[in-house]
Amino acid sequence: MPTSGREPASHHGMSAYRSTCLIVAALGCLLLAPPLAAKESNGTAAARALFAQGDALARAGKAVEAAALFRKAIAADPDFVDAHQRFIESTQRAEAPASRTSAVLRLQQQYKRWAAQQPKRAVYQWALGFLSPEPDKSEPYFLAALEIDPSFARAHFLLARNADLRGDWDAQRRHLAAAVECNPDDPRYLMKYALAYKRSDAARFRELASAVVQKFPESQAAAEALYHLADSASNPERRSLFEQMRLKYPADKFGYGSLAMSDFYGEITAPSEALSVAREMAKAFPASRTWARRVALQDAMTRAAALIADRNFVEALEVLEKSERPSDAHVTTWALLKAEAAAGAGQGERAYTSLVESAAAAPDARVEAALVRHGTALNKNAREIDADVWRVRDASAKPAPAFELAGDRATSPVQLSDYRGRVVLIAFWFPG
Repeated sequence: MPTSGREPASHHGMSAYRSTCLIVAALGCLLLAPPLAAKESNGTAAARALFAQGDALARAGKAVEAAALFRKAIAADPDFVDAHQRFIESTQRAEAPASRTSAVLRLQQQYKRWAAQQPKRAVYQWALGFLSPEPDKSEPYFLAALEIDPSFARAHFLLARNADLRGDWDAQRRHLAAAVECNPDDPRYLMKYALAYKRSDAARFRELASAVVQKFPESQAAAEALYHLADSASNPERRSLFEQMRLKYPADKFGYGSLAMSDFYGEITAPSEALSVAREMAKAFPASRTWARRVALQDAMTRAAALIADRNFVEALEVLEKSERPSDAHVTTWALLKAEAAAGAGQGERAYTSLVESAAAAPDARVEAALVRHGTALNKNAREIDADVWRVRDASAKPAPAFELAGDRATSPVQLSDYRGRVVLIAFWFPG
């Protein structure tokens, strides 16, 4: 989530929301006015039990049955906002793609009826906003929910999303701060609040993300927080955080645990360590062909490394030649092992050529160091090595497709050919 701009006075903002809640409560008690607005609920025990059953059915792809159970959870606790959200999502999923539009219309009619019958329930106004994905159409409903209940956290949460889409980072953080203040028991609010600072205030991000892990250690949000902490860290801290995720957040139970192990696997250079991670993931996801291939690859590389250590170079080379060439970051380790095995087997020219091809395809410090070592063994100097690499690059280079784009600020159109002979960086940006 992009962040920039001035840091809001979140402390004062949250205090104001707390004061508002207290004032409303006090007036309701002292003046015996009409019933207070129903508050956002995290679910009663009965409602959460029904919700858990619905969630299990949804994960099994049974959207119709899941929607029915989420509807029962709503009946058990009408202010259980998560049940409303999942009821809406499951109903839409059950009827997609043929009649998704009609499902939305029916849901809108249903929530309008509920809102008319119980005008003091902010959740119905929120739901109507949730059913209106366009920010300009959803925002009036979220604001209406806050008029009924200024402490309705989920309305603040989605107003923050809308502010993010507009690029209004101050408003985004104010609404997220309010969501955290009004419903401190939902870890997702604190997690999104932390992410709002990830690129603009590293210290504040780390403070808030660490608080998610400490306060909600068993939640999905905690795994997400730890992942983002690792993502913003460098080694050795980064590796330590990934190891923590490996132990505490199993990939088959936590989505961010799975994502973290994919990243971790990609960064490990020792084949034996990568093999250990690959085997764990293959066990967690037995139907995954990707992890099965990675196990086979790392097993071959681990055996080849052991054979090279024992100076069985020819056998190591045979193992590597029979293995599948990696298509990910491990291609570097594979190329280095193959070059070392070839050189040890007395095939120095072959070792050098394979490293030249690797360096030409994707520059890497480890490959470049090995290339110098093997090139020097063949009496090649730095200029000759560099020329060999560029010869391979030039031979495989292809002309970029010609294109023309509108110029900035009503200037003439821009063509790629206008920049012939110059380095061009082409960036694509989607504001979604």
